[in-house]
Amino acid sequence: MNDNPLQTTIKTEVILKGTGLHTGNESSLTFRPAPANTGIRFFRTDLPGIPMIPARLGFVVTTVRGTNLGLGDAKVLAVEHVLSACRGLGIDNIDILTTANEPPIMDGSAMPFVEALLRAGLVDLDAPKRWLHLPHQVTYTAKDGARYHAVPADRFSISATLIHDHPMMPKMSLSVNVDRDSYLTELARARTFCFEHEVAYLKSQGLAQGGSLKNAIVIGKDKFNTNAEGLRFPDEFVRHKILDLIGDLTLIGRPLLKMHIEAERLGHAHNVEFAKLLDIAARTLRKSKTKILEVK
Repeated sequence: MNDNPLQTTIKTEVILKGTGLHTGNESSLTFRPAPANTGIRFFRTDLPGIPMIPARLGFVVTTVRGTNLGLGDAKVLAVEHVLSACRGLGIDNIDILTTANEPPIMDGSAMPFVEALLRAGLVDLDAPKRWLHLPHQVTYTAKDGARYHAVPADRFSISATLIHDHPMMPKMSLSVNVDRDSYLTELARARTFCFEHEVAYLKSQGLAQGGSLKNAIVIGKDKFNTNAEGLRFPDEFVRHKILDLIGDLTLIGRPLLKMHIEAERLGHAHNVEFAKLLDIAARTLRKSKTKILEVK
């Protein structure tokens, strides 16, 4: 994403307020600087003791219509857009304080978080960035046809394909060389979406309580239901899926370097399982290097 050799955080605190997409809860989100090697951490300031939840794979509790983290009774739902914004800007260490169990959805994209973080400013820390290096190709497949494939490459890039059995959503593909500039211009503004026939069911399950055309695109039988702005990109849907994937891969805890990812039929559950395989591959590589050093 960003080839800066040093870890980064933000210079100063910044606050966002809004409504959670699924819970409908009003919440305030505070980004605060954090020391080197801290990583990204969520804090539930509305709960006794202000419990902390690390943004790591081991703390994923569910992936129903979003990536949800938890530790004990403390949970933070739908963290993918916030994490995507942090990774898109190359932020390694940050504390995120929330007054509810879900960050505000804002406009349904990552851009409001990006803009807030840029207002806070970024600063280098006196510690080297800890990249995730891929030693060999990694493949993940699922029964529903989802497939992810990662191979070592000269830079970080993603090729994604959406396939839906819907007249308004034909097969849609996009390849992006992902760095800070391309993230800002090609991905960060892409908004979340759902299908019109899903809305009633989602609401009956206690989801999408804060959803509206102000923060989501609703795909109807013969049209895209949006706010007055319309679609931001003709292929906004696949762009948002890449945005989500970047957010979910952030849970590995290390920025990705020199890797090409191909993904088809993306979803949060698949993103997380694929991230686990990447993490295992990278950990194996680090252990083998440690053993070589011990022998020497």
